[in-house]
Amino acid sequence: MTQETFIKIVLCCVLTTFILSGCGKKSVNSDGISQSRKPEGHLIGDETSQSFDEADGNFGEGGLESLDSTGTYLSLDNMGDEYKQKYGRSTAPLLPIYFAFDSVSINSTQFDNLNSNGRYLLEKKSPTLVIEGNCDERGTTDYNLALGELRAISVMKYLANLGVDPGKMTTTSYGSERPLFLGRDEESWVGNRRVDLILP
Repeated sequence: MTQETFIKIVLCCVLTTFILSGCGKKSVNSDGISQSRKPEGHLIGDETSQSFDEADGNFGEGGLESLDSTGTYLSLDNMGDEYKQKYGRSTAPLLPIYFAFDSVSINSTQFDNLNSNGRYLLEKKSPTLVIEGNCDERGTTDYNLALGELRAISVMKYLANLGVDPGKMTTTSYGSERPLFLGRDEESWVGNRRVDLILP
């Protein structure tokens, strides 16, 4: 091997190392993000009133969801409006927990549902519980996924404080990707800002 070939190999190795080291993960600064593209119109904890533009895109109906009290799988096709209003996608008799616009805080109006869910889970001693966070359609996909996860975690912490074993609970977020109510109005958005509790 000539000295010239050796130098070329070394330079290639150094250049490759330099290029690969520049491809690391970078933190994202959300300050420059338009308020209309943040989840449900504005950042979590931002108490000011802000305008928003509805997110573009179509939203699917999702596949099979939870079980009703008879063990029948439920999809949007066989869920009646009354059932969806009462249970969301939760496994009956568990009740969904609804959230205010762009909030991860549990509203006092939801305490009865949470306490009822906690009593049922403690009596049933189910091996697992999946807590699914959802958002309305406004905002970016990534941000709504984060918001849904925070909502699910809030519910998990509340249930853990009631005595439900946190080791048997897992959280997941669907953000705005699986709307249960397909309208583009306030009533539908309220119904989609929800955490569902799913038993196996």
